[in-house]
Amino acid sequence: MWGCNQQALQQQACNFAGASVGCKRAMVQRHRSGKRLQVVAVGWDPEGILRAPQGDHISRRTMSKQVEDNKEMQADLAKREAELKAEMEQLRQARKQPTTQAQVIEYLLSTETGEMQYETARCRPQLDDSFFAYLDSQIAEQRFASPLNDNRLAELESLREFLKETVALLDSRTKQIAAPAERLKALLMSKDKKATILEMAESNQIDEPLLNLLKQNADAARAAGQPEPAEFMEKIRDAARKFLIK
Repeated sequence: MWGCNQQALQQQACNFAGASVGCKRAMVQRHRSGKRLQVVAVGWDPEGILRAPQGDHISRRTMSKQVEDNKEMQADLAKREAELKAEMEQLRQARKQPTTQAQVIEYLLSTETGEMQYETARCRPQLDDSFFAYLDSQIAEQRFASPLNDNRLAELESLREFLKETVALLDSRTKQIAAPAERLKALLMSKDKKATILEMAESNQIDEPLLNLLKQNADAARAAGQPEPAEFMEKIRDAARKFLIK
């Protein structure tokens, strides 16, 4: 009889608890006196106050640890990159710049491949028509030299070809940089900014390099603690951007 009543009460307790929390677990305990029953529903949360338990805790901890490790690795890489840049700059500054045309040739021939473009840019003022004439004369001498030094001839010919291409590229980039700067100077010095912008728009002089230069000047002014010039540059940029042809 008691066993049947106990089973019935257990079922009722489970139904009662399950109606609220899906019957996670229900325990029926007998009172010490043997006369009363105490029903304890584990996980009883009818208002939904307690947050549901989350699994996969180990995986989340592992992922969090990996994120922290990646941040440290990125910081180390950034620090190492800055150190390498500083070392490279020191090496560049330590190089003795050539002064004569013959020295320029030997200097560039002894420069590592990865630094050739940089050193060519530094030597650009010396790489004029007279230099290339001198280089051509050195190539001619090697061609008719006896005995013929094939390696030296190949080095000079390769150097001439590289310098011709690199100088042309540098000059093109210089013009691309200088042109927007000249247009910006003319725009800022004009008394009627709106009229000047309209004139530049009619001649297709408003392009991305000009707008980028205006933005750079505005950012530089803000960084220097000059908000008024920065706002002035931004207003001009906004006015000019309306006429940008994409």
